Amino acid sequence: MDSDQIRRRPLDPTLVRDEIDARAAMRAGDFSHWARAGEHVIREEHHNFPERLFLFRLGDVWHVGSKTISDLVVEHGLPGLFCSRVHWHNVLGPLTSVRTSDADVRVSFRPLDEAGRRAAFDAITPETELTHPFARHREPGQEVVAEAWEVNDHEAALLNLGEEHIRRYTLERFGPRFADLDTDVVAYDPACSTGRFLADFASLNPARIRTVGQDLSQEMVDYAAAHLERVHVGDALEPAVPPLSVDIVFVRFLNNEVVSTAQARQILPRLAFCLKPGGTMVLLGHSPLLVDAIDLVGAGMTVTQTVARQDDHVFQYYVCETRRLRSA
Repeated sequence: MDSDQIRRRPLDPTLVRDEIDARAAMRAGDFSHWARAGEHVIREEHHNFPERLFLFRLGDVWHVGSKTISDLVVEHGLPGLFCSRVHWHNVLGPLTSVRTSDADVRVSFRPLDEAGRRAAFDAITPETELTHPFARHREPGQEVVAEAWEVNDHEAALLNLGEEHIRRYTLERFGPRFADLDTDVVAYDPACSTGRFLADFASLNPARIRTVGQDLSQEMVDYAAAHLERVHVGDALEPAVPPLSVDIVFVRFLNNEVVSTAQARQILPRLAFCLKPGGTMVLLGHSPLLVDAIDLVGAGMTVTQTVARQDDHVFQYYVCETRRLRSA
């Protein structure tokens, strides 16, 4: 399944206004609407937007954050409500408690002033995990998963816009490694969508980077075929590449509202098995990841990075490698 295959109806204008107001309040440090009997408590129903909540640890202290409506949504009509970016104003303060029920999640925190929030945001390093522990549910016990949609040039442009910052970071991050190669390498995207992401990566060294895409949608495959060398129709549970044959795989779909958590955990080790010893897996996406470092280590990976920082924001960006074979 593909993180770009999410069909959403246009957002309710009232919801958009409310979200813009909520973002303004968070920037101003006004948390009064969350004040409850001496505490500050955020409650999100499972079918609402629980994925907006995230946690991260600085030293021994866990902090709470909450995503706000993305400028990409307000200014460009990008599908969804949020994007992958986290800003300083999304940081709230130290966690005091977490509780879930069959209907909702409840997170309590101790609010910081603006200086404290900015300091916590600035303290996020490439090894700090931004964990989104709560997936959105269609109904109790059933996580929301993607539905296929028809691709056209307008929709493709929106998808590319939503990933522009991620593509730019990827080129900066891997440019030194892939720009000067003396042998061919294989880059694989098991949910390639329009093919733009993988094609942009291959622009680092078109003569040496061989691209292989795969997608559930025949229409997406037809669209991506103009940008990639090989594209296959199929589910990522059955990778279109042989085991131990890929140098780098970009995983852009093990995310909230794309697959379920159970599906993500099932697919991950199969993709890891595609990599050569010492090969690289990069996990990212428009919506929060459903797997974390524990899952990656369990799949035989060594995690070297969990967060990317760019301009005035950070976002989830996992880089990990398969373990190299020891020489005899």
